[in-house]
Amino acid sequence: MSHSDFVRLLVFCIITVFAADLSAQTSGSAASERAKFNQVFVKLIIPVTDSYPKQDGPVIESWIKKRLKKLKVSEYFAVTDWVPICDGLLADDTIDNDVWSGSINGHSCCPVGADIPERENGRMLVNIGGWSPGRCETRIKLDDEPGSRAVGPMQVFGGRKDKPIKVDWQMPYVAVMVAPPPMNSK
Repeated sequence: MSHSDFVRLLVFCIITVFAADLSAQTSGSAASERAKFNQVFVKLIIPVTDSYPKQDGPVIESWIKKRLKKLKVSEYFAVTDWVPICDGLLADDTIDNDVWSGSINGHSCCPVGADIPERENGRMLVNIGGWSPGRCETRIKLDDEPGSRAVGPMQVFGGRKDKPIKVDWQMPYVAVMVAPPPMNSK
């Protein structure tokens, strides 16, 4: 190996080590940025119907029961506990926002997923979709601060203007809750 080949190899190794260290710093700062975001959790609630008779499930908190009562939903049960939602706005985030498999008592619906496509001006948008081969989803806007919470019905979307379509059957409900960033954040 000649002296110039050795120098080229040495320079290549130094640049490689520097580039690897630079990308590690970038992902570390992105991870610390993620830790600054409030956490978002969703819970899925099914109204009792002939197809879905009353079942035991996770506890439904009193604030959810009060909101369902206002929405004139008398019988229901939860099919999930609180499921965390990853924030799709972070480029390096691994998005695994499967909320529910869609299977209950031998009946299969389409799986349900969620995303947080928008956070700005102290507000956030949470999208939850599934249950149907069509576009069955809900879009819940709420304050991006711990303690914010909401309950909303799933809706079928379609048509040229992508508006909710009125249906004759009861739709599932989604509860959304905002919690503080993870405790291990710095």
